Amino acid sequence: MKENEPDFALAVDIGATKMDAALIDAHGHAIGEIERHAVPFEGGVASLDRLLDLLEPFVDRAHRSRNRLRGMGVSLAGLVDLATGRVSIACNLGWFDVPLGEIAGARFGLSVYAAMDTRMAALGEATWGAARGVENFVWVTVGSGLGSCMFLGGRPYGGDHGFAGVFGHNTVDENNGQPCSCGRRGCLETFASGLALARVGQAAVAMGHKTVLRDMAGKEPVTAEMVLRASAEGDPVAGQIVTQMVRYLAIGLGGLVNTLDICLIILGGGLMKAGSEFLKRIETLTQQHVFSAEVRRDLRFVPESLPNSALFGAAASVFQASSVETATSKGKR
Repeated sequence: MKENEPDFALAVDIGATKMDAALIDAHGHAIGEIERHAVPFEGGVASLDRLLDLLEPFVDRAHRSRNRLRGMGVSLAGLVDLATGRVSIACNLGWFDVPLGEIAGARFGLSVYAAMDTRMAALGEATWGAARGVENFVWVTVGSGLGSCMFLGGRPYGGDHGFAGVFGHNTVDENNGQPCSCGRRGCLETFASGLALARVGQAAVAMGHKTVLRDMAGKEPVTAEMVLRASAEGDPVAGQIVTQMVRYLAIGLGGLVNTLDICLIILGGGLMKAGSEFLKRIETLTQQHVFSAEVRRDLRFVPESLPNSALFGAAASVFQASSVETATSKGKR
């Protein structure tokens, strides 16, 4: 790193099984490669100490530079207290009431800014991506689960507790729906997610339906990627499964559009790697559930535009927070 390079942030995105990390500068450029590591688990719980061990080389590298390390931004799938960085619940990591911000801050001597991954992704797209300059839009993650962040009036909308956007846990059918990881039954996520595709695909094989999914899976479980690939290859059973999943997703997205009157939806997550045709199917069906002709006319669907929007959003949160802190300190002089 050269002395005239801009300040940078340590950005971290913790997923269910993988963690991405990078040093990202104030212009949204990754310094070096984005590194990916397996999340270390002990007894079914992600080990925070071992996660921080993996980040130690980034901090050491930053301290060897003449440029300022502004802080650490952390994105994860869970409910996070924005003021303290305390993780209330992160089911995939087995974390409940974990003082992430306090522990990481004490370990590295940095200010730590942690938030839900959907919020970070929306912030990344608004700062350096497809939503730059857009006042109102919704980010939607369509992966193993289903989540969103509403970006309203030029900033992420968190609600009274900072937990807004978990529309994947809106109830669709509490009587006949499948159990959800949240402990309830029939959430939208159980109908419109990668886990839903895999579950229904596995059931089709078990019931003896004529489908290429049987050969694709062999002795392994059916995955969402297999269902999407089989559908793209023209398998009628897989095609019906995908159509039903997209139908539920479109109903959910249509509800968001009708409620918020927004005209931009950015979709990210593992399932969106299926490509432009899958995105087009989502757009076409969602349009059918939008009430206003004016909104239907202006509504745009775009894919994630950054290598990892949540990771870049984690960096953006550091620069945003430090700018506010700088402005506040100047105002007190």
